[in-house]
Amino acid sequence: MVNNIISFMSFDEVYRKHYDELRRFGRQLNISDEKCKDLIQEAYLRYYLELKKDIVFENPRAWLYKVFLNLFKTYINLSKHEQINSELPLGYEEPSGDLHEEYTKNEKEFIVFEMINQLTNREKEILLLYHKGFSYSEMSEIMGINPNSVGTTLVRAIERLKETLKIQYYEMFE
Repeated sequence: MVNNIISFMSFDEVYRKHYDELRRFGRQLNISDEKCKDLIQEAYLRYYLELKKDIVFENPRAWLYKVFLNLFKTYINLSKHEQINSELPLGYEEPSGDLHEEYTKNEKEFIVFEMINQLTNREKEILLLYHKGFSYSEMSEIMGINPNSVGTTLVRAIERLKETLKIQYYEMFE
């Protein structure tokens, strides 16, 4: 997490580089746009305050995801009785070009994200982090789990997702 290596990116560079990515991640977790922006702002505020303490981050991206995910979990725990707005993932696009092919691709992506929402929070989080390109060690740090458990947890989440898709949408994913 924290290292004595000199950081090559300023706060502004880190902000510009990771803000949209964190926002998409939040939307994939079905956080309303307004709440997502609030959580991202809080994560960046904490990052800024740590930088003011002269802490240098080896991997600011992973640190921001970890803080963001922890803020999200706290928010969920505090608002269990409120229903979180469900929104389309940002990856969903209107068809263009070959309409039938684009429509089918977008429909499949939408279905996959809908099925991901039916998984446990832990399974959903690990699949989304994997989709974002995090390494096993980064996922371990972000989620606060044993590095040896990441692969097993990921494989189980993928298998559950595949099984759910086979049962409900066999024709579409064969």
